[in-house]
Amino acid sequence: MVHLLIIGVLLSQSIPPFSRPNSGITEVLNITFTNINLVLFYILNVTILIPKFIEKRSYQNYLLSVLILLIFSLVFFYLINTYFWNPESMMPRRPDLPSTNMLPDRLSENMPAPRDFEFKHNPIFFRTFSFVFRFLLLLALGTAFELLLLFDKERKRNDEMEKQKAIGELNFLKTQLNPHFLLNALNNIYALARKKSEETTNAILLLSDMLRHVLYEAGKSKIPIKQEIEFIQNYIKMEKLKFTEQNAPNINFTVSIINTYYMIEPLLLMTLVENAFKHGVSYHTPSFILISLEENDAELKFSVINSISRKHDNPEDKKHAGLGIKNLENQMELIYPGKYSFRQKRENNLFKTFLTIKK
Repeated sequence: MVHLLIIGVLLSQSIPPFSRPNSGITEVLNITFTNINLVLFYILNVTILIPKFIEKRSYQNYLLSVLILLIFSLVFFYLINTYFWNPESMMPRRPDLPSTNMLPDRLSENMPAPRDFEFKHNPIFFRTFSFVFRFLLLLALGTAFELLLLFDKERKRNDEMEKQKAIGELNFLKTQLNPHFLLNALNNIYALARKKSEETTNAILLLSDMLRHVLYEAGKSKIPIKQEIEFIQNYIKMEKLKFTEQNAPNINFTVSIINTYYMIEPLLLMTLVENAFKHGVSYHTPSFILISLEENDAELKFSVINSISRKHDNPEDKKHAGLGIKNLENQMELIYPGKYSFRQKRENNLFKTFLTIKK
């Protein structure tokens, strides 16, 4: 509705003068095709150029495209004026001079026209200036309105991202750093202390680092990927404290990254690691977790392959796992729209998860 209003207001002053008694068909066609020229540009700008270039922040390509369209529009404008220029539209305004054929003989090239003689069409320079002015005005108003819509869309998207991020952090605190998790960690540390194990100090440092990461780093919008890797490694070490040498699962975390300061959302990958420990580790049967993280100039790949324990068949466990994965997918859709792929599949006694983020 707003776009139609903009076009209507700007073109209302140049509607073909069907009601004018002296207007010919060529004048009507001239103005009609000129308006169609401007409307076509406006539609192309709003529906193609802005979504393709402005939304992707390719401003140079946008300006180049507008310049090319302006050139084509001017060429079309001159063609219109060449084929639909109506010399009869330059008519005298006085009723006693009805046509150019009836002008007095005294009107010659060496004599100025009477004061009452009026030209309906301006010279081509002024007509071109008027066309370019309306072209730029349509460009400015249409682009400004679309930018307002994009700004509002981006604001809503950021609000939703903050909401999902807060939900993700809260869910992580509830599922991982809840009193039950802390109690297990403290019990393991206590057991190590009673044995006077050298690992006691390291275990306390691990727990301290994890708490610091969640309380301070998780509140940021993005952190270097090396911090997320350190958190995952500390989490794995802390989880291993719950097992003995006899029932400890085989856990392997391989990392291959180029840029250690590549920025990523905190705790984004932890949902997949947490699910693997929660549903793939058993105290009674051999189990394993294989985690792989690869980063290059083009993309980030994260995969988790784990065995499936019997407790994974519990409906309540499946329900909670589904909520965590659903929340992860919502975050990915908000943070990396159209730039990620996420899939999970179950094969025999294996559960595989693959996440790819394009840069």
